[in-house]
Amino acid sequence: MGSSKDIPNTVYKGDHDPGGAIPLRQRATRILKGTATYEDRYFPNHKELVDILADLRSRGAVIVFTTGVWDLFHIGHGDYIQKGKDAAAKFYEDAEHIVMVVGVDTDALTKERKGPKRPIVPEDERCRVLSHLRSVDIITPQYKLNQLYSVIEPHVQIVSTSTKDLPPSLEEAKRHCVRLVRLQPQAETSTSARIRRLAVDGSIEMLERVSEKLIKAIEEARREIST
Repeated sequence: MGSSKDIPNTVYKGDHDPGGAIPLRQRATRILKGTATYEDRYFPNHKELVDILADLRSRGAVIVFTTGVWDLFHIGHGDYIQKGKDAAAKFYEDAEHIVMVVGVDTDALTKERKGPKRPIVPEDERCRVLSHLRSVDIITPQYKLNQLYSVIEPHVQIVSTSTKDLPPSLEEAKRHCVRLVRLQPQAETSTSARIRRLAVDGSIEMLERVSEKLIKAIEEARREIST
């Protein structure tokens, strides 16, 4: 990111080619104006993501980044993203635009991290749910663990204190951003806890159904024996 790391409160202007691809510049304009469609904001191709971030930086935008699975999306997820964006805005009070980029672990990466039964909600749906948040400007898949730090190189990196598989001592994340903000989880429960609760509730319900049938079978057997 060049000189932005030496002057933390200065927004990196970046290199901007006025003769660049018009469609990409138009997408960037719609993102800044808040009129972008989901297709404008979703970047599965990281090369295109790098290009549009360069365009946004050239217009003085501050790039904020966070990533996660966002499975069974709940209020804690939404508050976490919003608070991260608000924290970045406090560092750059004179910035006209704060652009929040949210990474989404792919289904394959989620299974690798969380186990074969995750995610509950498929990747495309998780991305589209995020697109309905006003605080989210750009959505991009994360195909490999921790790969997006070096792809995005944000002004502000938001990480959760509860995430267990970040790089050691966060050094990798710190190398690719100007500022790093650690946030506590914003909900009293987690997605994993909710999944466990659903599993327990489902098991109890099944056990009750089986117990009822078992009791009936025992009663029928007793009647047959007594006759």
